[in-house]
Amino acid sequence: MARNRQRNRTPRPGPRVDPLFPQGAGGKPPIEDDPPVAFADSGDEDLGAASAAFGRAEPAVAAEQQRPSGNRIIGFLRASWAELQRVQWPDRQQVAQATGVVLGFVVITGIFLGIADYLAGKLINFII
Repeated sequence: MARNRQRNRTPRPGPRVDPLFPQGAGGKPPIEDDPPVAFADSGDEDLGAASAAFGRAEPAVAAEQQRPSGNRIIGFLRASWAELQRVQWPDRQQVAQATGVVLGFVVITGIFLGIADYLAGKLINFII
């Protein structure tokens, strides 16, 4: 369960670094005609046409905040039972077909290995 929580975490984006003018390179971009763009961080301010068209984004709930209440073993058993109910179990015909395919490949592989063993034994006896 802890492994899934770590898998679902998305890394936070770090500071954006311009490849032409990385931080610490000792200079600024040569042209600074445009003033910097300010973005609204507050929920009360209008974010423009895009936010009006698409709506405001809801903050994602962290996986740590969605812990089931109660005992972890009971939660595990309930989740396992729910997963078993979603499984598409094969019917008798599908089981018979799959068993026939497996037994067929076992027979073919056994014949191949038997012939290879026989030929290898003859080759070794010829060399000795």
